[in-house]
Amino acid sequence: MEEREPQEIESLHYIVNETEHDVPMRALSARVDRLYAHIGEGDSEVNVVLTTDDEIRRLNKEWRDIDEATDVLSFPMREDEDPEVVADLHLPLGDVVISLDTAMRYVETCRHKERLCELGSLPLTENWSLLDELTFLVIHSTLHLLGHDHAEPEEEKEMRALEREWMLYILDSEKAPEA
Repeated sequence: MEEREPQEIESLHYIVNETEHDVPMRALSARVDRLYAHIGEGDSEVNVVLTTDDEIRRLNKEWRDIDEATDVLSFPMREDEDPEVVADLHLPLGDVVISLDTAMRYVETCRHKERLCELGSLPLTENWSLLDELTFLVIHSTLHLLGHDHAEPEEEKEMRALEREWMLYILDSEKAPEA
């Protein structure tokens, strides 16, 4: 099989596809840009890497000592930093690593679509696309980059509410204006 160069879309939010799978990179980049503008992080540098189950398993083992693949890993770069230092130094928000293999499996099961719908219906099309799943994983990981967690029930409730709110914002922003 011919080796492909990683696909990359640049803004302040860098997205790199290290896999052999086709991904709607421009649409994902546009969603990431809109998301970060919406949450007040439009000028923050974020790296999003789309990788394989094997690579995310290696990273999960290295950084969390968990020897299995996962859907997404977050690597915050502002943890424990004084907000003034962050502003003065323009520290990046962090890195997001997504297993494209896992994301593609989740598209088939609509796992995250169902999770978002637990809090009420979503204005979604019938299909849950790879773009939708990747957007959800970026949202989830971004919450971790911003210091949110879901270890405790109250934290999880707050995270899920923000996941839904931000996903609704993205979907609503793509609706065509009515004539």
